[in-house]
Amino acid sequence: MAPGNEAALSRKGPWEVARARAVAMLLGENLRDGMSVLDVDCGDGYLSRSLCATSPGIRVTAVVADLAEATVARLVPAQGVIYVPDLPAAGRRFELTLLVDVLERIEEDRRFLKRLVWQHVAAGGHVLITVPAFPSLFSGRDWFLGRYRRYRLKELREVAAVSGLAVLSSGYLFGSLLIPKFLIDRCTKWEGTRDQGASSLGGLASRLVARLLQLENAMMIVLARTGLVLPGVSAWVLCRSRVPSN
Repeated sequence: MAPGNEAALSRKGPWEVARARAVAMLLGENLRDGMSVLDVDCGDGYLSRSLCATSPGIRVTAVVADLAEATVARLVPAQGVIYVPDLPAAGRRFELTLLVDVLERIEEDRRFLKRLVWQHVAAGGHVLITVPAFPSLFSGRDWFLGRYRRYRLKELREVAAVSGLAVLSSGYLFGSLLIPKFLIDRCTKWEGTRDQGASSLGGLASRLVARLLQLENAMMIVLARTGLVLPGVSAWVLCRSRVPSN
């Protein structure tokens, strides 16, 4: 990876770094050389670039929802990543599809996911979905971020199942943030104009927090795979398509 890309990755806040590491761990051996990956609504492309940094052989098509000039200027080029403005034409299929904090911002989530699976997921292809967890935690911040809902894990599994996906494993992430999330959203006035993506911590403190969150998520993922699901502010499901190829 080029030095410029390393610097871009290191500027992310601890939560984003920990989330990217959790996604890589959830995918594990499913990431293989030459794999075609669709990253739906990739934001600034950080997750796509992070995955390519850890698994250089994959090929990621990253869908950028906002191609305004300011957004394009933030996109960092990376080997293996192609940025596109919209979903590819129906019928182009991918071995792995990522919907990382996407479904909650789509009003008709089930219809969207079903169409995505039928049009873009290869037969037997994998889909990883993460969403904000627990409707009781819905707050003004969620509204400002364009979210229609937060999910219980059972509900997320149901959404996946009715969309043509078989759920292989599921669980939560960021358990230690449950209480802080609840208290901050209800005891303070949330400033909608704050840049939630930027870390206000110093470099060393930011790396330490990211590392602690990574260790916590790793533990939660391992436990979830053994059947012990601990609650957290993010829910995830790893699925395989049940839809046959045309």
